[in-house]
Amino acid sequence: MNIMKQFVLGRRLVGSWALDRDATLDDAAAVSLAEHLAKQDWQAPREADDLELSLLSFLVLETAHRYYVQADKALKSCQSDEGRSLFPTEMLPERLADLAATLRFYDEAPALAESLPVNGLASLQSLTNTLFAVIAAHFPGHMAEVHAQSMREEIAEVIRTRFPRRRAHVPVYSPTHLEFMGAVDKTRCIFAPSGKYWGARDYDETQDFDSNVHRFAEDLFHFMLVGHKEKFKGLALRLPAAMSASVERLAETTARLLDGLNRTDPAGSDCLRHVDGREGWKFVWAGEPMFLTAFGTCYPDDHPRNPYGFDHTYFFFQPDFVLRNHPGLIDGKEEMSRQRILASFRKHGMDYDNAGKEAEHARYIRPMEADGPAVEWWRHLPSRQHAPVEAVLDAAG
Repeated sequence: MNIMKQFVLGRRLVGSWALDRDATLDDAAAVSLAEHLAKQDWQAPREADDLELSLLSFLVLETAHRYYVQADKALKSCQSDEGRSLFPTEMLPERLADLAATLRFYDEAPALAESLPVNGLASLQSLTNTLFAVIAAHFPGHMAEVHAQSMREEIAEVIRTRFPRRRAHVPVYSPTHLEFMGAVDKTRCIFAPSGKYWGARDYDETQDFDSNVHRFAEDLFHFMLVGHKEKFKGLALRLPAAMSASVERLAETTARLLDGLNRTDPAGSDCLRHVDGREGWKFVWAGEPMFLTAFGTCYPDDHPRNPYGFDHTYFFFQPDFVLRNHPGLIDGKEEMSRQRILASFRKHGMDYDNAGKEAEHARYIRPMEADGPAVEWWRHLPSRQHAPVEAVLDAAG
């Protein structure tokens, strides 16, 4: 097996194995482990089953799993003479320190702020690939059985006892994420399987709707902070099934959700004052326009917005920085890509059309029938329900 495949397969295997054994990391635990490993003498010979070397491989692959890191082409040549010179073992302490710095930045970022914090730190995409390249270049015996060595019971015990996870919510291991990925596997969208997604915290039915929205706002802010650097594609939010029992109910839920987010927007956007059925409007949050896709239990199995058998209401948020960087939506490819997606759904009997839904936000929710009128969720905004007629007309422009 080549090194790129070992990386991608190992990322998935180690993540699943760690979850099964309650040995997953969060950012703080990964920082502690990286700092511990940075202090080791990596010039000394290492056996294939050396504990510290196995912990290093576990750290790299589990972190790559949590952040959906892809394999870089540099891994193809890291075991050549040139590759060994490009990735010397002397790099390990410094790159482990860099890994700890990036993870600490993500872990300690504010829950909400007026703007997304920025930094010049290396991405986890770059760091985990570099670390894996060093392992492959200089520890071939270990690399030959890297998956098995990273998933030994001894490793799980060390993680649980010496580097335990502190946070209850780790996005890639969340129930929302795990269920949503089941839907991604079934969707007819041709681009969905290649995306990098996270899941928000579950809806807490012991708290009111606004409290849940505030928790989601914190998760959305964190996702946007990470997504810029790590090239994520979207964040899923899971709500009770009853909140999409009908298209009308889904429209009401959408309006309540966006109203609640707007009231928690750290950048103070007033975008909801101006929403109507015309093109050009964007939901803006934390200074970033974004697109929203709603999935509801009201839809039959052959509807493109059915949640694929899962008994929950789903909202999928994609900030525009995601769409601006999607290879299928740039360089004049957007319309062609949209037609390819539509053709894929139509081939499987899940038609939809955008006639009368030219406005982007008119596609947040789909009508029950493919050619039905746009679902005007904005009419359910609390400000529209209680405002005088003159105010509603003013808001509509």
